[in-house]
Amino acid sequence: MTHEPPVISRHADVRAVLSDSRFEVPAVAPVTDGTHGIAWLRGAVSRFSNGDEHARRRSHAIGLLSPISPAQLRADAFDLASAELSSAGPSSPAPPPYGPSPCGPLLDGPFSSGRSEAVVVDVMARLARRVPVGVLATHLGIGPERREEAVGAVTAMAAAYHPRPVSARPAPEADARDEQADLAVGVLADLLGHPEPERLAAVAALLIQACDATAGLIGNALNLLTRLPHAVVAKWPAEAILTETLRHDPPVRLTRRVAAADTIVGGALIPAGTVVVVDLASANRDPDAFRDPHRFDPDRFDPRRTDVDRRGSGEETEGGPAGCPHFGFGAGIRSCPGDVTAIALAAGVVEAAASWVLVNPEIHYEPSPNLRVPARLDLRADEPRKTAD
Repeated sequence: MTHEPPVISRHADVRAVLSDSRFEVPAVAPVTDGTHGIAWLRGAVSRFSNGDEHARRRSHAIGLLSPISPAQLRADAFDLASAELSSAGPSSPAPPPYGPSPCGPLLDGPFSSGRSEAVVVDVMARLARRVPVGVLATHLGIGPERREEAVGAVTAMAAAYHPRPVSARPAPEADARDEQADLAVGVLADLLGHPEPERLAAVAALLIQACDATAGLIGNALNLLTRLPHAVVAKWPAEAILTETLRHDPPVRLTRRVAAADTIVGGALIPAGTVVVVDLASANRDPDAFRDPHRFDPDRFDPRRTDVDRRGSGEETEGGPAGCPHFGFGAGIRSCPGDVTAIALAAGVVEAAASWVLVNPEIHYEPSPNLRVPARLDLRADEPRKTAD
């Protein structure tokens, strides 16, 4: 008989679990056979390690990001996204992705025929992964001329990044993803000039985080924004929009922890060895932490406000949560080391596409147990493009 793991969903309890070092991630043992494929990568990154090893690897990743200007990332992401959108047209060539990945096809051609063409772009295929990964890759040492190779390799690695459960049945498609990811690790090493393994692992981890999670943030934000009048959207800064998206519709919905010792959470005993599911999305809509939690309201996080409703923004209240107001980037000792980077990259893309119009309001999502990433998000330019007679 199998038992479902306990689910932690209250804001206060989620914060307690994420801040308690006795709750560890399910670790992946290092690979020591000399190979450098996806199995090696899982065992070499901070994401799947604990204790001092996690702290050391996390510090290395932060060190790689610290010299990079968030303002420059944002500007570069805006420029690249704007260039992609302005070049969209029926004859636009699609750069070939590396192996099977969600990177193509990039364009669906005109929305309608006639003298006025409204070109439709699937931003998930054309922008959401390609721009953040491509921009960050160039800031981490990969030449702009090989940016698309980096995007393809990172997309392949991201598809196989999370370890399969030990109890999982053999799956040919998962084996194929692992094989593609093994090749992709080698491609990334070549693009970086074959660095030391520790640097390769750290760069790969940062780029993978800039892939699916950031794509989900961009897609979820644009899905929300493009349903609203432009005049309403224009009053909010991108930072407030993205922060509220991370609370209201976060790309990372769940995470898991293992209790290393008997622990009390929310008045209940969690025995040592218990795996718990941490429901980040539910905690982000806890009415004890956020006023009107199911309403999308970037005003909660507008840095220009001087009348912040503390309960509405999740800021510290008497007997309430303190610190980070949402769990879109986790919290505690394992909070995302690239949060500022992710916001900068996503802001550039969202600002470039925010004036476009949603074509199909029915959104389907990529299959995933813990991520919420639109599978497709078709937008068209607000003004049709005139074509020659």
